[in-house]
Amino acid sequence: MCSSLAASTRRDRALAFTVYVVVLTAAYYYNLTFVQLGLTDLGLEQLGLSPELVGVGMGVLALVTLGTTVLSGYLMDRFGLGAAVQAKFRVLFGIVFLQLLVTYAVTGVASFWQFLVWICVCSLLLGTAIPFAFSLLGDLVAPAIRGYAAGAVAGGAFFLAALFPFTWEIEQFVPSAILVLTTAALVLGTLSVPGLGRRFESLSHTAGQPTSPDGPSEMASTGAIVGVVLLFGTFFVDSLGFVRIVEDPDYVEALWQSADLDTRVLIAVTHVAGGMVAGLVYVKLRHVWLLAGSLALFVTAQFLYVFDILSGGPTALATASSLVYVVAVSCYTTVAFALWPDLAPPGLIGRYTGVGIGVSGWLATFTSTAFALVSEQAQVPLALHLSVVGLTSVAFLVAAVLVLRARW
Repeated sequence: MCSSLAASTRRDRALAFTVYVVVLTAAYYYNLTFVQLGLTDLGLEQLGLSPELVGVGMGVLALVTLGTTVLSGYLMDRFGLGAAVQAKFRVLFGIVFLQLLVTYAVTGVASFWQFLVWICVCSLLLGTAIPFAFSLLGDLVAPAIRGYAAGAVAGGAFFLAALFPFTWEIEQFVPSAILVLTTAALVLGTLSVPGLGRRFESLSHTAGQPTSPDGPSEMASTGAIVGVVLLFGTFFVDSLGFVRIVEDPDYVEALWQSADLDTRVLIAVTHVAGGMVAGLVYVKLRHVWLLAGSLALFVTAQFLYVFDILSGGPTALATASSLVYVVAVSCYTTVAFALWPDLAPPGLIGRYTGVGIGVSGWLATFTSTAFALVSEQAQVPLALHLSVVGLTSVAFLVAAVLVLRARW
């Protein structure tokens, strides 16, 4: 009897882990491809908008999503939904269903104002979903293995993004986005059926079990602030550099959109390996160490790109730079998924996730995307742009080192 119950519990835990990875991988893949790359292509190539106008759109996306995320997180805590797993499944199912309709509707966007309206609707849905989706880690995955789950999401989402779609055009992004959203909707819809999702209630793990011995109250005041600042830095320098790199035909065709399948597979597999290593490091060490490592890798990759550009690249050095970049991205993304359920005291997971992901993720990513587009329009040389990005990475790395010296 006891062994049968233990076996059933293990199966439920494995299923919960899988549900988390599948749903969050689909959601993050959608953001990486359709939202960040697809909307840029829609504005620049399909609508013929200037980079400044597309930058305005990205800025609106960042601000509306940030505001909605913070409000959604507050309301989630206010109405006691932070520990209601099946309620989260139902909310997310409704949002994903609406997001499917909105994604399909993007094909009808034909002007700048329609572009902005579409972005606002998309932002409201994404912002509402973020606290509910990210907080599932605290419900479905035990604290001791959260780093591995977060690493699996980071590696899986980037693996898919590196391979699908093969061509980065809005017409290709839409079918891929609909496919992953449909997968997430099927999982969430099934778990929304009365009784089916409730089996995970008994597995729900208390949020706020920290990954360090400092204790939740101290981490809530200092660890969260450090996490927001350093994660903002990593998201910011990532997009600020990457958007310009992929807008350069030589580099994007040689690497990120290479016609050589082996090159794409190499990038995809490196993402997975980076996610696995990041998950292990997160479990064994504190998040600041992993973020410092990510920033150090960004500094290395960005200045290697500068050297390669000045040497007349792309050369073999560009491939090495890209792989270093890939590992850095997988590392900090793992922290972004795992940190907030670990830091948040019980009853505050919505607010912690809303502020943490809203500020460090969305605000950083899409403001830096807007800056990168303006830089391109101003015809700032790529080597100079990446030099500035590299120096910005150095500044955040110094901040991380100072935190480590002061506290750890």
